[in-house]
Amino acid sequence: MAKSKDKDVFPLSNQPHRALLIELKGESALEDGSAATASTEMFAALSLEEVIAYARNRQPSVEIMGLKVLGKVQVLSSSEHLA
Repeated sequence: MAKSKDKDVFPLSNQPHRALLIELKGESALEDGSAATASTEMFAALSLEEVIAYARNRQPSVEIMGLKVLGKVQVLSSSEHLA
């Protein structure tokens, strides 16, 4: 259940949520300084900031090289952050 500042919010479980479809391109250098490894991931999120924070927390050694919003999607099941 998501909470707002003033009250509890009860999302409808059968209601789809809108989210941005975001492509993240990152690069991580190996510890010995040799060639970097590139990766591309896709996320459904409410904002670019949410994706950046998630990527930095999950893989702090990855340098974000690019973010692109590919469009909007309907998310049928989600975490409480999308409610």
